[in-house]
Amino acid sequence: MSKSGRARALPWAFAVVALLVILAARNVLEGTAANRRSDELRARGDLDGAIALAMAATRAYVPWAPHVGAGYDRLRDIALGAELAGDSETALLAWEAIRAGARATRTLYTPFADRLAEADDRIAVLLATRSLPGIDREKPRDLVVREHRALLAEASAARPFAIVAMYVGLAFFLFGAHRSVGGIDAQRVFAPARVLGSPRAEHVAAGVVLAMMGMGALAWALLRA
Repeated sequence: MSKSGRARALPWAFAVVALLVILAARNVLEGTAANRRSDELRARGDLDGAIALAMAATRAYVPWAPHVGAGYDRLRDIALGAELAGDSETALLAWEAIRAGARATRTLYTPFADRLAEADDRIAVLLATRSLPGIDREKPRDLVVREHRALLAEASAARPFAIVAMYVGLAFFLFGAHRSVGGIDAQRVFAPARVLGSPRAEHVAAGVVLAMMGMGALAWALLRA
């Protein structure tokens, strides 16, 4: 990349970094507030509301942010307390909130996979304690637990290669769009006469091709997800 190209790319790079920092800070603030509000509702006896807000904290995921683990801790504490009190419905709701939070933040890996595994196990056990319909009534409880575990373990997230293709496609699109900016003058006015038939024509054409390749990769990822 030429010196002028680096100079044009630098503001965009700063803008991307600033946007990521703003989004991360927003998630941290919202997750921390959700945990605080969850504690208040739990103190009032509103366990459903406390579960919903603690789950919101787990879904406001930022790597290594303390509010995420704190949200999972609150949900686990509610679930175990409900099980000890014989309130299987509340326990099931809390475990399912842990499961929802962990699965909602999956990409190429699963944050807090140990929490997800524990939640799946407890959900399977709790579901097996319910009255079974029809022919399932004669099944041994251990078999029912195993069947529920198998269903819960089924992968429903996007395939890893589709996620990779999405990010690669997005990178190609952004880079191609940046190269194509060569057809825009300093006042952001499109000037095709300055581009066509000039040395910049190849530069702009390459950018358009890269952007189209990126869009194709994004479309393929959506179809294969």
